[in-house]
This record gives sequence, structure tokens and C-alpha cells, in this order.
Amino acid sequence: MAETSITKVSTKGQVVIPQDLREEMKIKPSDEFLIYGEKDTILMKKIEKTSLEEDFYSLSKRLQKKAKKLGITRKDVEEAIREVRKKSQ
Repeated sequence: MAETSITKVSTKGQVVIPQDLREEMKIKPSDEFLIYGEKDTILMKKIEKTSLEEDFYSLSKRLQKKAKKLGITRKDVEEAIREVRKKSQ
């Protein structure tokens, strides 16, 4: 059932979704939303992830942490990609 609530914007630009709506819509931390704004209206649509997307996201986060721990930079990855592409030509 549609419900109306009042919320505020924090100094960091964050908006709180009321708890009863979060529970009803099963909104969890890290859920993502598509945001659309026009004039004085903002619409939020929860993005439903497939299990494959969730698996990929989880794996990519673990790989990012591991790369950071090992000191691997974006530049290192880009260079490795260039080297592999050279060899495959």
C-alpha cells in the first residue's frame, strides 16, 4: 500500500527512508536505486539485482581489496592488458 512520510536531507546530502518502508520493501544497506529528478520531483526505483550480478559484485569487491593490499594500481592493470593484447596480435 502506498504511504506518505516526511524526511529530511542531512548535511551530507543523505535522505533517510523511513524504517516501515525499508522493512516493507526489504531494503538493505548497499541496495541501489535509480534516481530520476525533474523540477521539484524526485523518484527512486530500487534496482533488483540478479544472483549473477550479486556474485560478480561480491567477487569484484574482494578482488579490489586484494589488489589494494598487494599494491596493484589501475595503471598496473592497464599495462598488463596492453601486454596481453600485444601478444595476441
